[in-house]
Parts: sequence; C-alpha cells; structure tokens
Amino acid sequence: MDGPEAATRQMKTTEMLELERALRSIELILAARYGDHEFAPWCGPTDLGELPAPAQEVVIRRVEEANEASQERAAINLCLTSAARLLTVTQLLMTEPVYQSPKDPARRLRALVDEIRAGARVAYRAALMLLGQDTGLAQSGGGST
Repeated sequence: MDGPEAATRQMKTTEMLELERALRSIELILAARYGDHEFAPWCGPTDLGELPAPAQEVVIRRVEEANEASQERAAINLCLTSAARLLTVTQLLMTEPVYQSPKDPARRLRALVDEIRAGARVAYRAALMLLGQDTGLAQSGGGST
C-alpha cells in the first residue's frame, strides 16, 4: 500500500499515538495529584481577637494565601480534567466510526458535542475557581460535569 493513502494512514497512526501519550500523561498527573486534599485550609476556632494587631494580620494573610493556593490547585485539576475530556473527544473524532443504522451518525455527533460541552464547563469552572467565584472542591465536579 504505497502512495498518499499509506502516508495518510501512517500519519493518522502517529497522531493517534501522540494523542494517547498526551492523554496518558494527563491521567498520570491527575492520579499523582488525587491525594492532594489541601484544597481548603482548616479554620477551626481561634483566639484571633485576642492576638495583637500585627499577629492578626499575619494569621489573616496566611489564611488568604492558603485559600489562593487552594483555588489554584483546584483549577489545575479542573484544567487537566477538561483537557483529558477534550483529548478523548479528539480521539473519537479521528477514529472512523462503524455505523449500524442510519441514525448512528447523528447520535454519535450529539454524544461528541455533549462531551465537548462538558469539557468546556469544567474549564469554565476552573476560571471561576481562579476568580474565587466557585468555592466547590475540584474533585466534586472534575470527573462528571
């Protein structure tokens, strides 16, 4: 099988391998970060009011910094989850489907569009997280939004 058809088939194979590697890399990063439960600092009862003003400022600044770092970690997880979903859709788009019925192409497209929308919602949630407008944990919406 020489000629342009073989080259195209080889190129698709190479592209698919690269997509698989990218997806696998994202999954490894997410798996490594899964145990990172420091999304929100613990704030128990304190004697903040009894501290001198400079000490109060230090405590408040540390809590704010922890909250910002927490939002960034959550946004990282959401961005990686979104990227994984969109890479999966890309793989499906690049795979020749085998249709069983005339309605299958329309169903396939609807399912792909739904997945693209879901990936976009996860990415949008990451943006809200960075702006401090979404205080939910990244793990609560990262996988099935």
